[in-house]
Amino acid sequence: MAGLELGRLIGENSLVFSSLEFLFRFLPVFLAAFYLTPLKYRNVTLFIGSILLYACAQPRYVLLLLAVTALNYLIGVRMEEASVFLHRRRRKTAMLKWLLLAAAVDIGILVFFKAADAAAGNLLLPLGLSFYTFKLVSYQVDVFYGRVGAELSFWKFGSYICMFPQITSGPIMRYEDAQEGLSGKRIRPEQFEEGLRLLILGLASKVLLADRLGTLWNEIQTIGFESISTPLAWLGAFAYSLQLYFDFEGYSLMAAGLGIMLGFPYIRNFDQPYSAVSVSDFWRRWHMTLGSWFRDYIYIPMGGNRKGTKRLVLNLAFVWLLTGLWHGNGLNFIIWGLALGGIIILEKLTYGSWLKKSRVLSHLYVLAVIPLTWMIFAITDLNGLGIYFARLFPFFGVGQTLNAGDIGKYLSLYWPFFLAGVICCVPAVSRLYERVKRKWFATLLLALLFWAAVYRLSISAGNPFLYFSF
Repeated sequence: MAGLELGRLIGENSLVFSSLEFLFRFLPVFLAAFYLTPLKYRNVTLFIGSILLYACAQPRYVLLLLAVTALNYLIGVRMEEASVFLHRRRRKTAMLKWLLLAAAVDIGILVFFKAADAAAGNLLLPLGLSFYTFKLVSYQVDVFYGRVGAELSFWKFGSYICMFPQITSGPIMRYEDAQEGLSGKRIRPEQFEEGLRLLILGLASKVLLADRLGTLWNEIQTIGFESISTPLAWLGAFAYSLQLYFDFEGYSLMAAGLGIMLGFPYIRNFDQPYSAVSVSDFWRRWHMTLGSWFRDYIYIPMGGNRKGTKRLVLNLAFVWLLTGLWHGNGLNFIIWGLALGGIIILEKLTYGSWLKKSRVLSHLYVLAVIPLTWMIFAITDLNGLGIYFARLFPFFGVGQTLNAGDIGKYLSLYWPFFLAGVICCVPAVSRLYERVKRKWFATLLLALLFWAAVYRLSISAGNPFLYFSF
């Protein structure tokens, strides 16, 4: 993400799944230790291995991670004790006090670091802070309402919160989904095989598509928004849209694959978002675990759509404001969140029903609107954002284009990556892969993709996932 320092990137390289250090140093050693560990002690190995990996990346914050993990474990145990031993009239009051304490600590730490980062401008945020905070909050709320019982084993609880496949950028696994992996069941060979497939697909998405498309976006920023033509501005918007998708989907696939290899269920975080038929539909398909978290723990408790139109508008606006703030401290993130909230409100109240009448027009609508919102997300400087939108819509006027023919140069360089990205976004391609993934030629293709990605990594500088900074 823009603004990250070189020193931070080097320090965090051990936690970047798409790095040679992780793939060929940490992962083989950890998997060997994990599979050699007796089943009943594997949570200990997972917890210790995750903490050691986190300590290599950010030693200054490992004590914070351990402290909040231990505190939330104790609070969960206290709520469980209250639910079992206290009289019904005292039970809810006692449990509510523990829940409020956990929420105050967890959310307070998140707000503190977000505010400090906004004030200092360059404070190193703890890696994965937003993601493991949301896991902690969902766990405590679920224990309070009796959806799950509190985990009495510290090793299991610690493994759930700190497990390295998900600690930095999610997905946000609920505790009820994690229980299967924490139970100590034997991992079948087909589980490992499926996890390895997802790991390779995610690595290829990140290294062979996202990073290559990201090069175009970086070049456009280097040129300067004032100097690019309108066609190149649109090409840059589409490039960033595909880059962000394959970057985060790539991470999510790698995280899911690693989780499956450790015995956890597949947590799906994307569902072909660029085939959506509305902005609302797009965000039901994009970063699904974050969207469901906001829905279940913020939107529905506020009343959802059950208390009239005015309350619906207020609830959606508040949730999307929080979504913008969660992604970053800059004013552009607030504008981005509120813009999306406004579009979704308009869809629900006005033209959403019209979109359903034509799938072609609804797809075109999404493919035009979503890249524009991603530009608000990507360009943190509001002056630069205004210039870029003036380039996208030249009737606003930002002066003469220095090189009106620049689109031809960049199309000739990047068209293979655009073509590959568009093909991979087609749902039929995903369905075809599911049918043939166990065939020999699919295995051969995955092997070729893996070594092509490794080759790209060996000749290029490390490039962390875009969601690392959230």
